[in-house]
Amino acid sequence: MFSISINFKTYNTFKLNFILISLFFLQSCTSGIEVAANLGKKYIIPKDKNISSQKPIFKIGQKYMIKGKYYFPKKDLFYNKTGIASWYGPKFHGKITANGEIYDQYALTAAHKTLPLPSAVKVTNLENNISVLLRINDRGPFVNDRIIDLSSKAADILDLKRNGTGLVRVTLLKNQSEMLEELAKKGFFPEIRDLPKVDLPKVNVPKMTIVKVQGSKKKNITNKINYDLNNLKKEFKIYIKLASFSSLKSAELMKSKLSYVENIKIYKIKKSNQVFYQVKAGPFLNVKKVDKLHSLLLRKGMQGAKIIIE
Repeated sequence: MFSISINFKTYNTFKLNFILISLFFLQSCTSGIEVAANLGKKYIIPKDKNISSQKPIFKIGQKYMIKGKYYFPKKDLFYNKTGIASWYGPKFHGKITANGEIYDQYALTAAHKTLPLPSAVKVTNLENNISVLLRINDRGPFVNDRIIDLSSKAADILDLKRNGTGLVRVTLLKNQSEMLEELAKKGFFPEIRDLPKVDLPKVNVPKMTIVKVQGSKKKNITNKINYDLNNLKKEFKIYIKLASFSSLKSAELMKSKLSYVENIKIYKIKKSNQVFYQVKAGPFLNVKKVDKLHSLLLRKGMQGAKIIIE
């Protein structure tokens, strides 16, 4: 017979270390894609703070600043933009949103930097033409120039999770948004699927664009403007707008300083009888590449760089 002497202090230390190591490995199992997509939320959501009750309100809000950049919330019933979408999931499930709701990763919701909370939007993945109706109830994303942060469920429907980000069109639904606002002011916050169906207006798609150039006859444009609303031919192009100058010399100077960026060109733009020289990089076909390049430009101080889709 023999006995083993146990030092309880040593045992407790070992036990604590074991738990911490286990938690570390569990944390490591979180998708790197999700972490990258969720970076923009950490400035709004209190870290490790779960909320057990919610007190939602209708909110537009005043201007606010994140990482030195100002954002100006406003009611825009004609909002219709294309850009890069990201998503956020388990790390924020059960936490407070910007308008006092509890974030549910399985609900059809999203975060937007400026639209009223709540608002109704239609989000279309421009790479596969899948659309979904979502309710905006949170603020974000604040990474690069992304325009919307989708719930986990919405990202699944739009098939964005494999890459973490995707090129989308976000269109505000006027009638549904006004309905949500009216209900929210009375204390009701229904999900988008619970709203009465509203028929969307029909869109007349012009077959040909004709412009009149001063001093010449009417001319048919050979490079037609893309009126294909579903983008079935995938004719959109992604650029990064770096800056706009009234001086060609200034535009050329910027182009020379950004020699590490591929496909930089200077475009002569005439607006309101004034001539501008726009410096743009692109076009690019890969959304992930554009997102990565835009992030690099921001780190180098190019805060005016904007992702645009044409």
